Amino acid sequence: MILALFCAFPLRALEPAQGPVLLTVTGAISVTNAEGRADFDRAMLESLDWQEVTTYSEFFTGPERLAGPTLSSLLRVLGATGRSMQAHAVDDYMIEIPVSDADRYDVIVALDRGGEPMRIRNKGPIWLIYPTSDPNGPGELHSSRMVWQLIHLHVVP
Repeated sequence: MILALFCAFPLRALEPAQGPVLLTVTGAISVTNAEGRADFDRAMLESLDWQEVTTYSEFFTGPERLAGPTLSSLLRVLGATGRSMQAHAVDDYMIEIPVSDADRYDVIVALDRGGEPMRIRNKGPIWLIYPTSDPNGPGELHSSRMVWQLIHLHVVP
């Protein structure tokens, strides 16, 4: 399966971020654009497999429209080979997430909410989203993995 991913998305050099860095990825990745890490600005994230979803969560009332690249497309571009990721937020919240969640749950690295870029005061600039059509939300386990104000992913071998 990993070989199929590499064939579908050949690894290429990652250009340096030109705008403000929104996300840094470290750890078990083979593609970087800085010493030992990959830094992403908004334009770089927008160039990945962009998805728009309408989803539910305990963190908002009613359905919300969120958009951003898929986590799986981010991991493929980086040649990530780990089994899990540590997701770090601005407020030092950290949780370990299985890499397999990316494809299994169609996780989105959300940058937009309601058609507008998210800001720090409204859980941005990045919110890791586990989309669901269930009005009760994605469940407690996945809710704990929905990291808002995400700034760093560390891929654990």
